[in-house]
Amino acid sequence: MPLARFGHTITQVSKSKVILFGGATGDTGRYVITGDTYALDIIGNKWSKLEGSGIAPSPRAAHGSCSVDSLQMVVYGGATGGGSLASDDLYLLDLRNGDQAAQWMIVPVVGKTPGRRYGHSIVFNKPYLLVFGGNTGTEPVNDVWCLNVDKAPFSWT
Repeated sequence: MPLARFGHTITQVSKSKVILFGGATGDTGRYVITGDTYALDIIGNKWSKLEGSGIAPSPRAAHGSCSVDSLQMVVYGGATGGGSLASDDLYLLDLRNGDQAAQWMIVPVVGKTPGRRYGHSIVFNKPYLLVFGGNTGTEPVNDVWCLNVDKAPFSWT
């Protein structure tokens, strides 16, 4: 079972499964930012820790995540602690081959990105992935970025 935490995300990837990613554990001022990934079987009410292969996101909190297809989710942005921000890479977790074969990858994107940020929101309305707002570490922003996942090569606008 995952430790108590804040700044994490919970993403429903199927009718019976949610994925918890990242967040911070411990007390405010004395916390540890994690890159933990857990699956919750909603029907069986059972947590399992995922040890996915591939290139996983670095530990982070205040990031955004959403489901993009059945048993697939993306993670973007977040804070890594000490005033630092996570990379602006878009990560995909693919669970279509089962929890034991969970695979992380960086989604190849060309051109300009929304940039490093935390506290933003991210949603998927097929075929568009949308990022809104957040904080760049120096200022809050209210911009909207769109990525069409049906049109390769992928590029943010």
